Amino acid sequence: MTFAARLKSLRKAAGLTQEQLAHACGWSGQSRIANYESSSPKARQPKPDEAMRMAAALGVSVADLLGESPGGPESAGWADVIGYAQAAALGDGSLPEDYAETHALKFKTSSLRRKGLRADRLAVYYGDGDSMEPTIKNGDAILFDTSDTRLQDGKLFMVRYDGHVTAKRLLKLGRAWFLSSDNTTDPKWRKPVPIDETKDFEVIGRVRWIAGWED
Repeated sequence: MTFAARLKSLRKAAGLTQEQLAHACGWSGQSRIANYESSSPKARQPKPDEAMRMAAALGVSVADLLGESPGGPESAGWADVIGYAQAAALGDGSLPEDYAETHALKFKTSSLRRKGLRADRLAVYYGDGDSMEPTIKNGDAILFDTSDTRLQDGKLFMVRYDGHVTAKRLLKLGRAWFLSSDNTTDPKWRKPVPIDETKDFEVIGRVRWIAGWED
């Protein structure tokens, strides 16, 4: 089944019109959903964060929405978290891929439960750059919770800013919010950068787990 057919089937099963699904995802009008459901070979494919929004609105996992549900059931003690071959910039922003390659990473359900996390709300991107060292290194896997988007001072977040995807620490200085890097030797990030709300700022999710090689 194609993605378009799968989305249409899941939407109808949920009893939603295209416009209702778009509204639940925070989008105006139904043109985006109609384009996703188009049978045209040039039909738009969802970016990772868009797929997460639709899956949440439909009450299904991202893996089920994309038709890529590998692995065994959670009852066996393991849960699949979708990983995307999407670079999360640690310096300058990384342009989001139209349809990043996906794969699954397994996590112990007991570990997720202790942290109050649900596998269907989690995703993994991969770091690109060095401005978040030593916290996040180039190539590290970065797991984030797409349901945790409330701004929190000093916490790490995956954000979309000015059309780019990046992992940064959020800081509140006075009444304003800033993006900050942990590596202050980076000339572009020696000081926190004020967030310009006109530059399409969106919190994708809070970073909860980071994994990489140890030298």
